[in-house]
Amino acid sequence: MIHYILTLFISATLLSCNATQTIVQENNLSASYESWVAGVRGGGSGINFYVDLKTELSEDIELKKVIFRGYEVPFEKQDTLHFIARIKTEANQEKFDGDKTTVTSSPKNNTKLAENEAILIFLKNGKEFQQVIKNVKEKPMLLYPSAKPKN
Repeated sequence: MIHYILTLFISATLLSCNATQTIVQENNLSASYESWVAGVRGGGSGINFYVDLKTELSEDIELKKVIFRGYEVPFEKQDTLHFIARIKTEANQEKFDGDKTTVTSSPKNNTKLAENEAILIFLKNGKEFQQVIKNVKEKPMLLYPSAKPKN
């Protein structure tokens, strides 16, 4: 009986280690974000979250989503080394009287992280893994103009 419990405990420990396995070495990627606000009332706001790799991911690994500041959103692949996740936030959203719709396009996630931390979600051979990234760098905020320049 003790042998069975010990084997079960060791198996559970090894499985839980896989969930937080390092998929990409932190020195092989940089993560950054920039907030943005539209220049017109009700035009929206958000956060663009970037992952830039130094070398390509192996064929059995796919970068799927990020959890950042309470939002969980999928990545768009720009090319083999650059990925972006577009988070739509609540600020500068125009709501009309009686409008009860939610204004964010990003599902909320209750995972607690520091302001400069994110969780990257990968698929490796079809199995999901998460990796915490610390020291996500902030880029200057984008303030879009209120009207197109005339020229």
